[in-house]
Amino acid sequence: MLDNQVSLDLQHVRLGDALKEIGRQGGFYFSYSGKLLSGDSLVTIKVVRQPVYSVLEQLFHGQYEYDEQEGHLIISAARPHLSMLNIDITSDRNWYSISGVVVDEKSAERLMNVSVYAKQQLAATLTDEHGYFKLRFKTDEHRILNITASKIGYKDATLNFLHSVSVAGRAQPGPYQQSAISGKGVERDAFGRFFIAARQRVQSLNIPGFFAMKPFQFSLTPGLSTHGLMSAQVVNKFSINIAGGYTAGVDGLEIGGLFNINKGDSRYLQLAGIFNFVGGKVTGWQIAGVNNRALGSVDGVQLSGFINKAYGQVSGLQISGLNNEAHQLKGVQIGLVNVADSSGGASIGLINIIRNGFYKIALSANNLTNTNISLATGTHDLYTTLHLGANEAHDEKLYAAGIGLGHDFILNNRLYLAASADYHFAYTGSFDDRWTQAKLLFNVALGKKISCFAGPTWNSYNTTGSLDGYKTRFRRSEDLSSDYQSNGRHVERWLGWEAGIAFNSVFRPAPKVSLDAENWYLGAAGIAGAGFEGPYGLITGGEVFLERQFRDGLSAILSAGFTYTGLKEHKYTFSYTDDIIPYYIQTYHYRPSKAFPLKAGMKAYIGNRLFFSGQIGILAGQKSSGYTQSVTNGNIGQRIDYSRDEVSFLYSASMGVSLHNGIEPGLVYEDCGNSNLRHLALRLAYRLKLGN
Repeated sequence: MLDNQVSLDLQHVRLGDALKEIGRQGGFYFSYSGKLLSGDSLVTIKVVRQPVYSVLEQLFHGQYEYDEQEGHLIISAARPHLSMLNIDITSDRNWYSISGVVVDEKSAERLMNVSVYAKQQLAATLTDEHGYFKLRFKTDEHRILNITASKIGYKDATLNFLHSVSVAGRAQPGPYQQSAISGKGVERDAFGRFFIAARQRVQSLNIPGFFAMKPFQFSLTPGLSTHGLMSAQVVNKFSINIAGGYTAGVDGLEIGGLFNINKGDSRYLQLAGIFNFVGGKVTGWQIAGVNNRALGSVDGVQLSGFINKAYGQVSGLQISGLNNEAHQLKGVQIGLVNVADSSGGASIGLINIIRNGFYKIALSANNLTNTNISLATGTHDLYTTLHLGANEAHDEKLYAAGIGLGHDFILNNRLYLAASADYHFAYTGSFDDRWTQAKLLFNVALGKKISCFAGPTWNSYNTTGSLDGYKTRFRRSEDLSSDYQSNGRHVERWLGWEAGIAFNSVFRPAPKVSLDAENWYLGAAGIAGAGFEGPYGLITGGEVFLERQFRDGLSAILSAGFTYTGLKEHKYTFSYTDDIIPYYIQTYHYRPSKAFPLKAGMKAYIGNRLFFSGQIGILAGQKSSGYTQSVTNGNIGQRIDYSRDEVSFLYSASMGVSLHNGIEPGLVYEDCGNSNLRHLALRLAYRLKLGN
């Protein structure tokens, strides 16, 4: 545009009309601020076939800069110029050392935090508080070398000097380019700022558009890299980060011991021990032990132990142990809690919060349990249902909890068929029973949010036999012993029915998270719950935790606590049978257990208040003691006492609500991998904001 030639003969015309005529002849439009230029001021100019740039210089006398962008010529105030003074250049074979001072060309003020760099060699430094810099690099290229100084708000200054040897066999320029990659998302995000060095953020502000392609980089931490201060300007084919690294992107394989942060896109495979954070698009696999985040879209797989989040479209697969979140879902989410602003894919989890989906709370009865409540969440194409059921009848008790998947066949605005498959854990004196159902329920809308349903069910019930007071249908007796398999189980199948009423609604659009960024919190929590396995009963304890809150509803948590595990039975007996007659009995006598859980993990807010958290760690100081004694054919064996101090791997998942006053009520599930300590507990916490 600036090279297009125009001819003008204008006398005392408005500046706005003059620019419009220049744009008409040049085939573009001008864009400028009315505060910068007065379109009503009068100008006179006469030129014949001169470039647009020359005409503008005659009009404005170098007061402005011009930027060409998609058919528009943007006029902006001219930036001040940088100047490099007192340059000292020394060389030793192929090593160069260049020092000097960077100043404002007009005021001669020495400038701090100016990026001084050699593009071809990817060497860079920042000026100190006196404007001084020293840059050292090695080059085998026999040609003119260029050193550039850049600072936000200033025009670049470039110093050219000859190589110290004769030019022979001129090398080709390195693969660098001006790019549209922007690190603003990563570097403005509190989570990213926490791990990115301030010098690298300054560097990105000074030279936002320069990026290079390299085959390999090695980092200890962000900033301590084979590419030095320029690491955030380089896209690598292969990247190794011992603790963590910050690069412009990866176009191959990136491995981080703790974390990887990319300013731009990630392609093919990214692996990290704790988290991956990508400022652009993810294409391929993103795998982390705790958390994956992509500020752009995901076309591939996000796999993490706790949380996956994509701010754009997901056209692949998200799998996590806790929470998946996507702006627009075109693929599949698998996790405990799945969130999407809109979905054309499938979400499989305990709870699916889909903004263009629905949730349904139903009350029902069937021929096995007379009281049931369920929660269905997802879309009509695929939804997940959580079930709780009970048969409250004298001597016929049965309790069940389960999960199911369903699909709705929409007939019209008022009628649809719901097809689902459910799997339940049933209790008839023990939680050994399993109940599988297939349902086809006819639904009729009675109003905008109320519907009723009824239909047939197919049932398969796998049992070890109910105890007294529970379902007589599954009571084990000697007359029916032949129906039981060698493993002591019996399967019964039948056709049944189910009918009920449902409340239907939709999830509202997610409110903007009003949580402050970059805050620290100190908190304490108490728990009380019950153990799942073995003799363990009441679980009580507490913890103190430190929480670092980032933007977009993400937090990192570190906690330490104490747990006391009581007993529901002081002895636990295992028997081995032959033709229903015990011939060997072993009894474990337990004592209460104490332990100290140490955990770290992530916390994700859904909306302003509801949160889900996942943590991993160790259960230290776990002391269990007791004794065992066996009886064989009526003979009492020797008593064996034991006392063990153990360290167990621990993982936990929790959900709760964070209130304005700092109180957080919720639920927590904890599981110790190599012991019987598994419990579900109520959790009540209070957190206090540190600092202002």
